[in-house]
Formats: sequence, structure tokens, C-alpha cells
Amino acid sequence: MSCLLNARSTKASKILVTSRSNVSVSSIVQTLPTCVLRKLSEDQCWCILKYKAFSDATAVLTEDQERIGREIAKKCAGVPLVAKFIGGRD
Repeated sequence: MSCLLNARSTKASKILVTSRSNVSVSSIVQTLPTCVLRKLSEDQCWCILKYKAFSDATAVLTEDQERIGREIAKKCAGVPLVAKFIGGRD
């Protein structure tokens, strides 16, 4: 918390705090109302994963690629943070 307090001296600086638990981190550092984000649908997760793995929107996926991708999207449970690692790219 002390390092965040020092950030006030810089004009126009913003700090975005994310947390799985609004009781812990976000409530401690909160200066504005908390924005609770809803989880994504499996289809939304799949779209993000597909884009990260195949940024070419016209890419044709094999049945196996789509099946595996949708299985991964389902395991994300609405939070597709693993999308960064699909295809070995950042």
C-alpha cells in the first residue's frame, strides 16, 4: 500500500488493481467504487483464445484444433487469462 500512496505525486497517473476477491486487495486500495466484472461465456473465451492462437481471422482450423481450443475455453471458466500462452506468443 505504501508504494501506491507514493504514486499520487504524478499527475494523470492511474493504477488499476485487479483481484479475485473484492474483500481483500481491492477494498484496501479502493479510492473509486469497485467495478465487478462478470465472467465471459465459453464462446467469448473461445473467441479470445482463437484470436490469440490464430490472429488471422481467415485461418481455417482443423476439427481437432477447434475441439481442443473449445475444451481449453471451457476450462477457463469465464476467465481466459491463459490466452496469453496459446500458440507460444505473448
